[in-house]
Amino acid sequence: MSTLKKVLLGVILLTAVAVSGVHFFDLPHIAKAETNAAPPFTVTDMNGQTVSLASLKGKPVFLNFWATWCPPCVGEMPDIQRMYAKYGDKVHFVIVNIDGTKPDVTAFMENHAFSFPVALDTNGSAASAYAVQAIPTSYIIDADSNVVDSHIGALSADDMESFVTSAF
Repeated sequence: MSTLKKVLLGVILLTAVAVSGVHFFDLPHIAKAETNAAPPFTVTDMNGQTVSLASLKGKPVFLNFWATWCPPCVGEMPDIQRMYAKYGDKVHFVIVNIDGTKPDVTAFMENHAFSFPVALDTNGSAASAYAVQAIPTSYIIDADSNVVDSHIGALSADDMESFVTSAF
């Protein structure tokens, strides 16, 4: 193939790609859904009671997945305690331990004097429903059970307050 034919073929291909790109970006975009329904979950609190998303309607939910062996998780616990003390009457706090036993988690909570409610995800179904890949992972769910925001990693005190209050 001669050089002229190669250049012409290249120009034609580039033109075709450019025209295709223009038409692609002119297509109407699909609007993002206004709501993102929170997946249902069921966990067991430290008193052996079942806690489900369905049972928490009417107030926003701060949902946090953590483990006792996770330094960033433990590091944000004092801020969770402060948020619980400040907003516990306006927000359901569901702090879900993903792999501890009831005696281990009870001892951890007592040793650190935390009073916020903790639940156990003994079969991993809640973490799976929320596709938790790393901990800590937090979600804020509005009173109508829609996910408002999510965050992977520890939240600073200021960010946590903004996060918790974003649903009301």
